[in-house]
Amino acid sequence: MEVFLITFLHGNYALAAFNRLQGCGIKNVQLIQTPFSIRNECDLCIKTNDPNTLDIILRECRGVSNVYSQVY
Repeated sequence: MEVFLITFLHGNYALAAFNRLQGCGIKNVQLIQTPFSIRNECDLCIKTNDPNTLDIILRECRGVSNVYSQVY
């Protein structure tokens, strides 16, 4: 199973994006602490297991200048 982590340069952007997604009715997302290996970049991230939800998240966050949109 694939796990997608969407990270932001600042944790407050992750929180704002998460709240916006919840307001849009998207329930297949979690706000979690960033894994230690990338913690120096941010402290919170959004997690999903669904590629379709990932597409929605990236589309909704496109206007945010500090979202990392690279997929590994």
